[in-house]
Amino acid sequence: MKRITLSIRSLAAAAVALTLLVGGVSAAASGSITKKMIEANYMGIKLVVDEVEVTPMDASGNVVEPFTSEGTTYLPVRAVANALGKEVTWDGNTRTVYIGKLPGAEENWMLKLPPYRTDNAIVYDGSDHTKFFAVAGVNQTKGVVAEDENGWYRPEVIWNTNGQYSTMTCTVGFMVNKGDRPADMTLEVYLDGVYSTSYTFKYDGAPKTIHIPLNYAPNVKVLFTSEEGQTGIRGEWGMYDISFS
Repeated sequence: MKRITLSIRSLAAAAVALTLLVGGVSAAASGSITKKMIEANYMGIKLVVDEVEVTPMDASGNVVEPFTSEGTTYLPVRAVANALGKEVTWDGNTRTVYIGKLPGAEENWMLKLPPYRTDNAIVYDGSDHTKFFAVAGVNQTKGVVAEDENGWYRPEVIWNTNGQYSTMTCTVGFMVNKGDRPADMTLEVYLDGVYSTSYTFKYDGAPKTIHIPLNYAPNVKVLFTSEEGQTGIRGEWGMYDISFS
């Protein structure tokens, strides 16, 4: 074990200004900086996340060794967040470390949990703002467009939810007719391959938001079909504002 006495400023530099306190925390008053001398004990602490050993590094790729001080273990925030698959953001104005989603930021589920299989459907993940689809005159850059040129196909989209979610929320609306006549659409939901429920949408109605119970199923499939359930959707339908909870 090696012991080094550090000031708060030198300690922050060593840990790239971001440290996670495990066991307790003492914060300076807002808008002020308190300087303290501490004794840092380096003893070869290992970081293991879900049985996988992690080598803590800063944003530049330099190894940052965890340490203890007065019974508290200090770990680099960036290393822990990366191991958990989270982004780290430092707000210098408010001196705040954010792990994961930023306050007020919209979560893009089309990137976080994209469909792993589609049939006669196009996925828009929002990464290219020049690509969009319009529903009820409003452009959408994130979502799924189910299309059927001939009126015979039943587009489907499948998500691998890994049993982590209880509800799927989305908005569905009619886009354009491509068949001999417009038709209402029924959205069938299958959980782990077993039929669960269905929702009907009017081609001349406004987009409708639905909340689909998932019951923590390992996967969810949505099947776009005509109201009769025998023929295709005869046109294009858009699904957007997709989220899981």
